[in-house]
Amino acid sequence: MILMPSSKNKKILLGISIVFLALGILLFLYSPVIFQEGSPWLPVKAVIRLDFSRANIVKLSESENEYMTKSKNGQEIVKNFMKDKGYDYTGQMGSGYFFQSLPRKSAVVIHKYYSRYFSLWKITEDYGDKENNGDKENNLVEELRDCLPKSDMVSHEKCNELLKKITDYNSCVEAGFSIMKSNPPQCAVPDGRSFIQSN
Repeated sequence: MILMPSSKNKKILLGISIVFLALGILLFLYSPVIFQEGSPWLPVKAVIRLDFSRANIVKLSESENEYMTKSKNGQEIVKNFMKDKGYDYTGQMGSGYFFQSLPRKSAVVIHKYYSRYFSLWKITEDYGDKENNGDKENNLVEELRDCLPKSDMVSHEKCNELLKKITDYNSCVEAGFSIMKSNPPQCAVPDGRSFIQSN
């Protein structure tokens, strides 16, 4: 005699199958978002902390200067965070937010969306203690550092001309802009462009 599964067992198996199918479809559709920062573990931990604690900004890891906020009011949260670190907000160009403090310290904060509800912020601080060798790259870095925090039209036009000199991943990194933790690595320029590292 062949035992046929009972209707109760069939319903349980059907329910489990539907759950796994739904999870598979969600993973397939949203994998670019889930895995955009490599392993999703650190962003997921940050999302949980932002949702279930009083924290309004969360550092993703100790080794990286990258933070997460909720997208709503994220700019103000980051500006207050930088103010607490002694920086004054000086302006914005594209996804780059510029901060200055004395003596000769500056910072660039690059924004990108992790999802509709959460934002990532990469903070690059410059303490002004590097020697200027007078070579081309250092001149570009110094000129950008001089014009980016300013908001007047002449500085804005000068910065746009300087940013046009950044045409690939290497020149973006040499200019001091942040490297995104992606696979392959990308370097983001404040005018909204990003360059992928070539092998």
